[in-house]
Amino acid sequence: MLKNDQLEKLNEYTELIYSENKKYNLTGLKNIEAIKDKLISESISTINYANINLTDSSKIIDIGTGAGIPGIPLKIIKDDVNLTLVDSNNKKCDFLKMVSSKLKIHTNIICARIEDLAHNNDHREKYDLCISRALSKISTLHEFALPFLKLSGETLYIKGKNISKEIIESEYSAKVLGGSLSNYSAVTDMSSIVIYKKVRYTPKSYPRRVGIPKKSPLELS
Repeated sequence: MLKNDQLEKLNEYTELIYSENKKYNLTGLKNIEAIKDKLISESISTINYANINLTDSSKIIDIGTGAGIPGIPLKIIKDDVNLTLVDSNNKKCDFLKMVSSKLKIHTNIICARIEDLAHNNDHREKYDLCISRALSKISTLHEFALPFLKLSGETLYIKGKNISKEIIESEYSAKVLGGSLSNYSAVTDMSSIVIYKKVRYTPKSYPRRVGIPKKSPLELS
């Protein structure tokens, strides 16, 4: 059950996305109710359903976060976690800084390409959880996410429905990069969660240079 102050922050966050959307190009959703249902409520539902054990020392990274989804809703309902938000778009990073200031939540905001940041020793294999919503196909997500995780760390990918084929196609990528599937579940009418555990170190050559993971995902032909 959410507390009153959490509900207030979630409502304020929803209104900020709606009011600042044209300026920052945050989402294709134009209706405030759609933003609340498809971004905010969906994030909370999937995070709660995933039931990942988070403590006040847990380090979480949200890659390709855009407007802060799902990272900011997670931070609002679990304020003690250490959250890093990553996006390569400067305008969206400016929006995230504004949101963090207005909502009085502490986040680490990094404006960088994922492929570059994952080779930075301050971030490589330093996180307990890597989260992402609707960023790429799963084969590509593995190359983005797994390098950031400690051994036994987990990914939480929020995806659409009917993604069994994607999961099968990503088996080779997971094997190469050190991930093992631990959960795949439909959560809402619109979304599924896919969780992988990091069971082996990711080879140092990954991720490949900017653009390659999306253009040429690691899949068996």
